[in-house]
Amino acid sequence: MTSSYLFEVCPLASGSKGNALFIGCCGQGILVDAGLSGIEIERRLAARDIDPGRLTAIIITHEHSDHVKGAGILSRRFNIPVFITLKTHAACSGLGKIDDLKFFDPGEPFGIGDVTITPFSTSHDAVDPVGLTLEYQGRKIGVATDLGIATSLVKERLKNASLLYLE
Repeated sequence: MTSSYLFEVCPLASGSKGNALFIGCCGQGILVDAGLSGIEIERRLAARDIDPGRLTAIIITHEHSDHVKGAGILSRRFNIPVFITLKTHAACSGLGKIDDLKFFDPGEPFGIGDVTITPFSTSHDAVDPVGLTLEYQGRKIGVATDLGIATSLVKERLKNASLLYLE
């Protein structure tokens, strides 16, 4: 697990077989993408001594199965809200029923607890792919998976981050 002062960052999976990134802050946990089975994500969290009950949100960056496979089951099993763009949700066939679905728009910040999330558009072969910055108490980390091209917008959004997670 990597620490950026106030944030804990723990990659659980990265690659074409699945993507999942745990980010901890303020006693809560945010899962960016859930591209493995729910059981496998739980196993990998346990291997790092992270209680899945600590998860307060799942954020989906785009609709590819290697980013969404376990999101629905984890959401249902642990009553975790799923944050996703409307276009990405419409393109997702594998989420299943989610009781607490929260939509966001690229470029419009939103909060998860005390953490401010700012999604931004990225270049990838998906309908509405996003990268993210997460900010808390003046600290910022950036996340951009399946980045493709680092556009001017991406560079601007990731500027001054104390930690970058790029794929």
